[in-house]
Amino acid sequence: MAYLCNSLFKSKRILGTILVASAVPLLFLQGCMQTLEKSDSQIKTPEVSKSTATTDSKAVAEGATEEHHVNLPTMVVRRTVVPSTIDFPGKVSALPDHSVSVSPDIVGKIAQIMVIPGQFVRKGQLVATLNDRQLQAQIILAKAPQKVALNAVAQAKISLDLADKNLARSEALFEKDILAQKDVVTAKSQSQLAKAQVEAAEAKVAETMVAPVNLNTQLAFTRVYSPINGVVAHRYLNVGSAADPNTPIVHIVDLSQVMVNASMPADSSVNPHKGQIANITTVAEPGIKYLGKIESISPMVDQASNTISIEILTSNDHNRLKEGQQVKVSISTASAQAVLVPESALVPGHDDPSEYFVYVVRNGKLNLKKVSTGQKLGNKIPVVGGISDGDEIITSGGYGVPEGSILDREAP
Repeated sequence: MAYLCNSLFKSKRILGTILVASAVPLLFLQGCMQTLEKSDSQIKTPEVSKSTATTDSKAVAEGATEEHHVNLPTMVVRRTVVPSTIDFPGKVSALPDHSVSVSPDIVGKIAQIMVIPGQFVRKGQLVATLNDRQLQAQIILAKAPQKVALNAVAQAKISLDLADKNLARSEALFEKDILAQKDVVTAKSQSQLAKAQVEAAEAKVAETMVAPVNLNTQLAFTRVYSPINGVVAHRYLNVGSAADPNTPIVHIVDLSQVMVNASMPADSSVNPHKGQIANITTVAEPGIKYLGKIESISPMVDQASNTISIEILTSNDHNRLKEGQQVKVSISTASAQAVLVPESALVPGHDDPSEYFVYVVRNGKLNLKKVSTGQKLGNKIPVVGGISDGDEIITSGGYGVPEGSILDREAP
């Protein structure tokens, strides 16, 4: 019995020890859980700070939407009448018969050229000569038969004079019945024969003179003259080159008046007419305008380019316009109502730079209005749509200004 009790006592002690050992890990786990809860509470603290920061950001953003003030120049626009114009390209050309390639009338080698490119020449001025030595020799040979023929004419005239005197003497003797009639007939026949010989000799002289005349004509063709007043544009041949009627020596142009061949869009609303005035400008000298008159308008449309051919005659006193030069032609026709604004008042669009806007002042604020513009007139741009008569607009400095900005006006 005592042994049994002692065993139970020992068992209780062992069980207590086991329970105590089991409790230690539980207490440790409880301590860890408390530590984690404290850590979570510390991590949640920044969330409160983040909420506070968000509130502060909203306050800053609300402060950033404050109204924008600007101080820019303005003007009140008025609708006026402006001409309707159209611009299109053209090309300068010489008038017919005012651009000439000069060539000789006969074949020959060039002996001398008297002009250079850029030189002004007058009509009839000697331009070049051909080698004429062979023609000169032929003329000398052709004159020899002419001298023989002239001597034959002189002898025939002497014979005619003797025959006429013999006839006169025979007729006088016949009147006195000293000479028979047959002798008079013979004398008359001799006189007529002598006259025929004179005529034949004179014809021979005329025949011998034909060859020298032809040779002199060819000799004249060895001298080449300018057919017009103008400027030497090109020199094609040099001394010693072979020339002929199909090979030009120089090219001469007269540009005191020129023709502008222009191509106007067929779909244009402008309807020009013959005799109407057109303005012509060049890229090199945009400030110089040439006034031209429309000479012809083609009744046909070029299908390839959808344009109408127009010829414009203009003066070129200082020879600034060159043959083949590209120019811009402006034609004004019907007038239209528009508002003229400074070019600096136009603001290009952000998405499409080809679109233009204008800031209009309404109730002290800037309102951006899209406008339709026309051709530039001097330093002004006609606005045909988008703003109205009496509107107040910003004339410059509007680019980048927020819409709705408040205009601060200067104190008077």
